[in-house]
Amino acid sequence: MLRVGFIGLGTMGRPMAKNVLKAGFPLSIFARRNEAAQEFVELGCVRAATPAKLAQSCDIVISIVTADPQVRELVGDEAGLAAGLSEEKLYIDMSTIGPDTVRDVGDAIAAAGASMIDAPVSGGPWGAEAGTLAIMCGGEKADYARAEPVLRAMGKHLFHCGPLGSGQAVKLVNQMIGGGIMTLIAEGLTLARKAGVDLEQMVDVLSVSSANSSLLEARGKKFLLADYFIPGFMTELMRKDMALAVSLAQELKVPTPVAAGALQQYTSAMNQGWEKLDFSAVAKVYERAAGVTLVAKDQKEPVQ
Repeated sequence: MLRVGFIGLGTMGRPMAKNVLKAGFPLSIFARRNEAAQEFVELGCVRAATPAKLAQSCDIVISIVTADPQVRELVGDEAGLAAGLSEEKLYIDMSTIGPDTVRDVGDAIAAAGASMIDAPVSGGPWGAEAGTLAIMCGGEKADYARAEPVLRAMGKHLFHCGPLGSGQAVKLVNQMIGGGIMTLIAEGLTLARKAGVDLEQMVDVLSVSSANSSLLEARGKKFLLADYFIPGFMTELMRKDMALAVSLAQELKVPTPVAAGALQQYTSAMNQGWEKLDFSAVAKVYERAAGVTLVAKDQKEPVQ
């Protein structure tokens, strides 16, 4: 049985690591926060003192952290993963980061004699809990095949997308489209409210019409009309992903005016103090600009 190491026991990583453990893989962890580590120690996991020591004791190491700087530090630090990896070992990064960062980190991993795949995920905390995530992988086919049994403990929809960095490119396009759709939903519902339309009925109409989407179904009535923004995916993270997607487009000389406009709306949402709310809170930017609220129970009071 493959020995698995896990780094990043946050909103996504915690249930993902639990699913790896439930699948029967011997699991070791690295965590800076004692409270994050204690739960897994009580479940029988070994806590490593450094990422390097974790890598030394495992066949496969998985990480899912916030952004590019954290991945670079995790790998390249003096006690980082690269210092503990060796031949036959595999590193799987499941964070959402830029393809250039993936390739730079991949070079450091290769210099240590190990292999790497990038495997960002989609499906949110609910998918992480249920083990039904979509996982988009980049790297050598042989490395993907080695990783597949562990990935199947966390995800239902697995894709090998091409060479290293391809998983991130696919994920960023997904984020760009999803983030853009969310802003358009907010824009449309704000217009409907200003026009005096019943928003409950508006969402019902949209849900059986050509404008329907999984985001509308998941966040229309339950989030926007209920003024409920407990994060499934935070605004600051969507803004980060949208920025990475637009940056990739600029690098490749692909015009993305819609995505660039959506990025500005997420930036505005952060500047207005909603960075820790669910990314659907971008709707508050539109509410404030139009002087209305989308909350179904209160159709008159403007947003403060």
